[in-house]
Amino acid sequence: MSKYTLLLKIVALFVLSLAITTAAQRPNFPDRMPLVERPFSDDADKFSFAIIGDKTGGGLDKWPVFDRAIDEINALKPDFAIMVGDLIQGYTDDVEQIKAEWLEFWQHESDLTVSFLPLPGNHDITNRTMYDYWVDNIGRTYAAFVYKNCLFVMLNTEEWHGFPQAKGEVQTNWFGAAQLRYVAEKLAEHTDVRHTFVLLHKPAWLYEDSGWTHIETALGEREYTVFAGHFHNLTLHTRNDRRYFVLGATGGGFTPQEATEAGAFDHYSIVTVDNAEVNIAIIEPGNIYPPDIATAEFKQQIGNLVTFQSHFNINRDEPVSSGNLDIALENMLEKLVTVDIAFHPSENWHISPSKLTFDIRPGQSTKGRVAFSVPSDALTPFPVYDYSILYGGEELARRRNLIHPIDVSDMHALKNWMLLGPFDLGVTAAPANPNEVLPNFLSTVPMKSGAVVDKTYQGQTGEIAWQEHRSETERLNLDNAFGNPEWAFGYGMTHIKSPDARHVFAQIGWGCNLGRLFLNGVEIPAASVPGTHLFSGWAHFELPLKAGWNTLTIQTGDYTGGWDYRMEVANPTNALSFSHRLPK
Repeated sequence: MSKYTLLLKIVALFVLSLAITTAAQRPNFPDRMPLVERPFSDDADKFSFAIIGDKTGGGLDKWPVFDRAIDEINALKPDFAIMVGDLIQGYTDDVEQIKAEWLEFWQHESDLTVSFLPLPGNHDITNRTMYDYWVDNIGRTYAAFVYKNCLFVMLNTEEWHGFPQAKGEVQTNWFGAAQLRYVAEKLAEHTDVRHTFVLLHKPAWLYEDSGWTHIETALGEREYTVFAGHFHNLTLHTRNDRRYFVLGATGGGFTPQEATEAGAFDHYSIVTVDNAEVNIAIIEPGNIYPPDIATAEFKQQIGNLVTFQSHFNINRDEPVSSGNLDIALENMLEKLVTVDIAFHPSENWHISPSKLTFDIRPGQSTKGRVAFSVPSDALTPFPVYDYSILYGGEELARRRNLIHPIDVSDMHALKNWMLLGPFDLGVTAAPANPNEVLPNFLSTVPMKSGAVVDKTYQGQTGEIAWQEHRSETERLNLDNAFGNPEWAFGYGMTHIKSPDARHVFAQIGWGCNLGRLFLNGVEIPAASVPGTHLFSGWAHFELPLKAGWNTLTIQTGDYTGGWDYRMEVANPTNALSFSHRLPK
């Protein structure tokens, strides 16, 4: 049997078939419900179902974990299993690659002996090609059904890939009007169920612009539980006195941690409904935990365990500026906490002491202080320090911080820009080397000799010109500004007026794949930070301003979404002026 013959046989299972005769308790599924159907239980009062977490997003070598979970679910014999998305690696327009990845998944899923209902995740529906493949070969992208007087609402947080989008149209939420209407109708039809289960891939309640508030309002006061995935880390949230689970991975990629309270371990879940009771077991292969093993409250206590407060005075009139870093620690947990802090050497900064260790027993608190100094004319690069938190002898967290000598209130975020774009990057796939600069991105830099704001250019889809843009937030959303293009680049331009020639501190938070920054037509290399993508994270640098008006231009490029940046300039004495247009 060829692999494509096998694929067709497996896909055929997804189309609901009346040839399978099941017990009277079989749910009344909507048409084209994604489903691999096996017999359902006929017990009217009690049932259970499994929830499988993300398999992809890393973890390409972890099929044994997924296979072990399938074997254990078979042994526990729930009525059915639901997977909360990211079944395949995705992120491709290559249909043959998409077919191959789905074939691989179905070969592993086929060992499951109970009915299987998948939800789409961002890896499964990455773009319109993958969205259409799901619809054509798997089924509908969202659904609702009732099983034993419990309502199941299965949402698609990636539905926006299927929106018919006109040029310049702005995406307002993840779900779309049709899906939100569908959910509202199903909830209104089934007000007397004993419990409602809402399942989705991304935890939409954590995002203001997701559209979740519409769904939460429609849920009202009914009894419900919410399950999501995506983060590959287990966290139980409580909202409206209801449980909201972000489930971890079932074979997906993540950095494991020994303390289970951190939620960083492979698991699946078994949900048992017995009359009005809903019991949830979090199961790591070989281990079963209660549902409150990793709460948001515990993680908040870990996050608040150690605080750092920087006190620094930059004095340009003196050769050296100095300050200190105050460290406060309080252990409100149940085990001994050890915090190790190590400062990285810096060519300009002097730091003393460079290493500290704190042991804090439950209920205890302590403090520490680190002194540092730096030449006033050589602040950058800023020093960094690592710290780790051991909880009961096991490492629970490891983080890296930056010593930032500028008070946040003195940083002015640039929100008003002239924008030009999008231009075509000339590719439809990311380079194998993430630090490779694409030729189209380097070939044309129209602002190097000064931009002409009334000039027109040939853009990605037609003629374009500079446009005014006033951002409502301090982070400039270029996806919305440029009409959600893919494989594109563009420019942002604004101006800074200085009373004299001076160096001022600046920083930019990149949220794109490619980025460059120019001042008066000259590139500032320190503003570009190589990362997982070519440019990502924060860059800290100084701008050599001349007296009068200075032109700041930022060139950014993006592959398939999440395109933004945040530009800030230090202005503690309000000596600088800002304008997106040069005054005449």
